[in-house]
Amino acid sequence: MPTKFLPALLWLIIITYLSTQGGIPAPEFNLIQMDKLGHAAAYALLVWLLLFGWYRFGTKRVDWTVGLPVFLAASGYGVLMEFVQYSWFPNRHFEVDDMLANALGAATAWLTFDTLKQLVRTFQTEKT
Repeated sequence: MPTKFLPALLWLIIITYLSTQGGIPAPEFNLIQMDKLGHAAAYALLVWLLLFGWYRFGTKRVDWTVGLPVFLAASGYGVLMEFVQYSWFPNRHFEVDDMLANALGAATAWLTFDTLKQLVRTFQTEKT
């Protein structure tokens, strides 16, 4: 089981590392900018990798009993990282819009996981 979640764990470590690096100026509140798109993409990938781990573990359909806890955990981690940045990294800033972008990316990955998984499966079937 642990190896099925290894990509998600490695990505979580990368998110943690990037979230604790200093020297990033505080932007104005604006959800449509590259920084926010980066946050959304990072947390979308985290949720997708976690859900893919569940899928590989044997859960062939990701319903709300799997998706909701994964979404809440990823979104909660995004909130936690904002508090960590504010508390322990002087050149980082606490930003509510980052938390919203994280949650939006996590929700998007959860809500599109089964569809994307089916598209990948269809593409793989056509190649063989």
